[in-house]
Amino acid sequence: MDTINEIKQKIDIVDLVGSYVSLKKAGRNYKGICPFHSENTPSFMVSPELQIFKCFGCGEAGDIFKFVEKIEGIEFSAALEQLAAKAGIKLEKKDYDPESAKRKELYQINNLTAKYYHYVLTKHPEGKIGLQYLTEKRKLTPETIDFFQMGYAPDTWDSLHKFLKKQGIHENEMLDAGVISEKSSGGGYIDKFRGRVVFPFKGIDGNVVGFNGRTILDREPKYMNTAETAVFHKSTFLFNLANAKIDIKKLGAVIVEGQMDVISAYQEGIKNVVASSGTALAESQLKILQRYTNDLTFCFDADSAGVHAVYRAVEIAEKLGFNIKVTVIPSPYKDLDEVLKADPEKAKTAIRDAVDVYDFYISSTLKANSKESALGKKLILEALVPVFSKINNPVIVDHYSKMLATELGLSEDTVTTMFKGGSLGGYNDGAGEDDQRLPLLSRDNPEGYFLALLLKADIDIMREYAYKMDVEDFLNPIVVNIYEALVAYLKEDRKSFNIKQ
Repeated sequence: MDTINEIKQKIDIVDLVGSYVSLKKAGRNYKGICPFHSENTPSFMVSPELQIFKCFGCGEAGDIFKFVEKIEGIEFSAALEQLAAKAGIKLEKKDYDPESAKRKELYQINNLTAKYYHYVLTKHPEGKIGLQYLTEKRKLTPETIDFFQMGYAPDTWDSLHKFLKKQGIHENEMLDAGVISEKSSGGGYIDKFRGRVVFPFKGIDGNVVGFNGRTILDREPKYMNTAETAVFHKSTFLFNLANAKIDIKKLGAVIVEGQMDVISAYQEGIKNVVASSGTALAESQLKILQRYTNDLTFCFDADSAGVHAVYRAVEIAEKLGFNIKVTVIPSPYKDLDEVLKADPEKAKTAIRDAVDVYDFYISSTLKANSKESALGKKLILEALVPVFSKINNPVIVDHYSKMLATELGLSEDTVTTMFKGGSLGGYNDGAGEDDQRLPLLSRDNPEGYFLALLLKADIDIMREYAYKMDVEDFLNPIVVNIYEALVAYLKEDRKSFNIKQ
């Protein structure tokens, strides 16, 4: 029996697929929601007799190898490695292609490196400073430290290099793994991470693919990631996905910024958490998450950078069709890790009570601007128009128009007009059947109505009253644009003003 058939004999496709997809018995087969395309009615079938899967919605089909290739986004050779390990079958050299052999080599180096750093942290005197940092400052338990296999890179030049050398690893292989660097002066090697607490990055199969190191010796950079390698690609990696994937399937995914947020959350029983690990969230990362869930909760830092990171992430997630909520970090804390250390229950409540994304947009904008002045109201509306003008659902627009109008003390017409794009529609300065005025310039909109009266007045009255006003007296950016254009025309001493221009 060849290796592939031996693996198929030992791994049941129902058990394998069931670890990713919720399956229900349907006659002789099993049925579930397809993990490869968005659907509401299950069309994904698994046959225990034939040991194959088939989606009658998108057409994806195959055996256990094809399923792992597709669900993990990997090549056949990587799927072969993963399933062989799961089946407890040792692959022979003939089973490996060159790329697969290279990945195996890098996994070996990374796994050894993780074990070395963990040993230094937990058993060696050199790691005492790192252990104090994690247990006293970060409030992590020994169990949590062991679970995430955290380590400490000694503040020495080449201790890891020497350790790996004793294990029979060549320097070229260490360089390929990104765990050492060549000395800038030439003639030797130095460890990549020194004087840092180290967090192993584990792939979906549990192998270590890379590392993040945080300095505790007041050095720059504060955080350092492994460079891109044959097994580590930051645009497709999510910290803790290997541990969290089952809980994410049940509860949806909570996405945070850094690994300490993840680790602190996990320690307090919040298991469905992943992190982008210091990089801007990419579409490719969200597509990987979409294999497990369509429900996202963003829980980024409370500072302005975190708020803008939410905006960017939401824009990507909306394009992919996710259901999105946002956790509001309670004051006075700056991130989830701080809340968890101070009051774990408050952190859990904040995640559970995550708000709709549009509520978050409004609350964060109100927080960043004063609503007491006309200028403040103008800035608030201008910040929100790009978001709400894109919404096609009139119920959503109406709901938030009323909410914001009440909050700012404005008419609903003003807010609604802006949220609908602020278009002047058919208003023009000509006569005939196209001569019409939308609510923007009607009696129900005071600032627009004032501008309409001004435009109908003769040039002297227009000039007198236009100069008495100021751009900050208007809230609606459409009205502001018309007013600024009018003032520009008056300064040029023209005798007429055409709104179309």
